[in-house]
Amino acid sequence: MHELEDGRARDAVAAASALGEVSAAVVQLGEASIAGNTRRAYQGDLRSFVAWCAAAGRPHLPASPETVAEYLADRAGLLNTAGGWRYAPSTLARALAAINAAHAEQNLPLPGHSALVTRTLQGIRRDRQRPTRQADPLMLSDIQAVLDRIDVTTWPAGAAGVRDRLLLLLGWAGAFRRSELTDLRVEDVVRHREDGLHVRVRRSKTDQVGKGLIKAVPYGREPLTCGPCAWVRWLRILAAGEEGRSAVMRVLFTDDPTVHVCRSTLPALRGVTPLLRRMHKSGLPTENPLAAQSVNLIVKRRVTAVGFDPARYSAHSLRAGFVTEALRQGATTHAVMRQTGHRSAATVETYARERDPLTGNAVTALGL
Repeated sequence: MHELEDGRARDAVAAASALGEVSAAVVQLGEASIAGNTRRAYQGDLRSFVAWCAAAGRPHLPASPETVAEYLADRAGLLNTAGGWRYAPSTLARALAAINAAHAEQNLPLPGHSALVTRTLQGIRRDRQRPTRQADPLMLSDIQAVLDRIDVTTWPAGAAGVRDRLLLLLGWAGAFRRSELTDLRVEDVVRHREDGLHVRVRRSKTDQVGKGLIKAVPYGREPLTCGPCAWVRWLRILAAGEEGRSAVMRVLFTDDPTVHVCRSTLPALRGVTPLLRRMHKSGLPTENPLAAQSVNLIVKRRVTAVGFDPARYSAHSLRAGFVTEALRQGATTHAVMRQTGHRSAATVETYARERDPLTGNAVTALGL
């Protein structure tokens, strides 16, 4: 009995040591070329893979194609508590990318490039074929209704409301991914006299090496949908938050949200701090950035307030809404890609097929 327990203990120690080696490799790789959210996902995927290898008595680094293929097949067969598949094919593909990344960092052959592993993942995808569920887009009229319902004048709800208006407007007009929003720092946003806001995206899903991208958020016709106005109002809250509760309350109670403030004098703030921050239960902004999942929750909470089904919306509804609205208003695919940062026109065309099927469709000219 003691030998069995000692063996399990040794396996646990070995697995922990192995995980440390792999995680260190990916951390090193990630710091140079992988965005933060992707790096964290990779580390979680590797923890699962290392633990599975330890339990199966197989080496994880280097891992053979047979080991990786069996791991993927094993994960693909797991169910969640609701009886559905625990892991989507895209999640397993990401796990494979993490395993490959760990091997690449150690200059080892990539098991994911083998024909066996490729066929295994293709088979999983084929067996799981089902329509991809996309979040509903928030169209212009939708975003206007959501913004109008947000409380930005009372304490303490108003402070979070000011933040959420900025988050929604940036996410929609800038076609941001949620990770791009949460990564923004105060210094990443500057005001341009004619354009509105210039927002620097330091790194994104399609820009892992951090070349960067500047997105423009123009001045709005109405204060409600003016991104620069929302930005100025949030900076005022952040600056007041450094003084305390009474200062934030004063900003909320004296502001008139029906007038433009987009060209007003800006408060002084330290540039290295997060732009979109978590709120303390006291109602004051903290120094900590919003988590990516928090963006989802904020969108769901705000759409619920106007009677929308929260299950149909997520942070992606902002980006999808921009693309769909732009296409309906006649924007070209190239013009959309300039704002979204998409590298492939085919990806934008997917939005057109799924969310805007009548625009440019010959059926509208048939006289029905």
